[in-house]
Amino acid sequence: MSSGTFSRRTRLSSKALRLYAESGLLPPAHVDARNGYRYYADDQVADARLIILLRGLDMPLDTVARVLAADDGERADLVAAYWAGVEATVLAQRHLASYVMSQLAQGKDQLMNVKTRACDARTYVTERRRVSPEEIPDFIQSSCARLAPVAERLGGWAGPLTTIYRSPVNDETDGVVENGIPVRDDVTPDDVGGAAELLVEPAGEVAFARITQAQVRYPQILQAYDAVYAWLAREGLTPSLPPREIYFAPFDAAHPEAEVCDVAVPFTR
Repeated sequence: MSSGTFSRRTRLSSKALRLYAESGLLPPAHVDARNGYRYYADDQVADARLIILLRGLDMPLDTVARVLAADDGERADLVAAYWAGVEATVLAQRHLASYVMSQLAQGKDQLMNVKTRACDARTYVTERRRVSPEEIPDFIQSSCARLAPVAERLGGWAGPLTTIYRSPVNDETDGVVENGIPVRDDVTPDDVGGAAELLVEPAGEVAFARITQAQVRYPQILQAYDAVYAWLAREGLTPSLPPREIYFAPFDAAHPEAEVCDVAVPFTR
């Protein structure tokens, strides 16, 4: 059929048909070499309508191309994976919007519930690096992959993954981040060797705010830090060790609304 007939059947404009032809998403079945007229086959109508639906989901053209190139049995899985990513992004933006509004509101109360708990002395195998905010997730993941075999060799994990901020990390400056896995209290530097650093922290108390997977994203995670430090100031308590994130649940497999992390600050009374 001619491009005009195809346009009427699919409700795709001539401009859209040219775009999808140039991008390779929906090339004409035949182009007349003499006059350049484009012709489409009947079986391209279904692909054209699928493109319309996918673009209605704001799916990028390269992702649309992957869906069209996939087998029929794989197409639904690709759309499901794309939409899961969209929902995770929207949820993270919702938390970010909440954080922004909380910062703009005057005379606001802290929106997060801050609690305290006692902590035993703890020994960690750790790794430090100077990073920017954008580099933090990759550092945590790669560092954990390097530290996990060390911890297993020393008897296994004795607690949750802990990321300690030795200096501020923000839009203006990179900072030193120390990633640590708790191990047995009797581990010594000789046991660790050169595979990692050894960190021993005393027993004490921490103030913490519990957050979801979506809230871990920068900069909305700052809301939790703000809440904890504001609570400490209000209670007249003094931070005794650097702030940290304690990941008590698997992060990657968690639903965006699942609680996975405590933003914690050790303090003295």
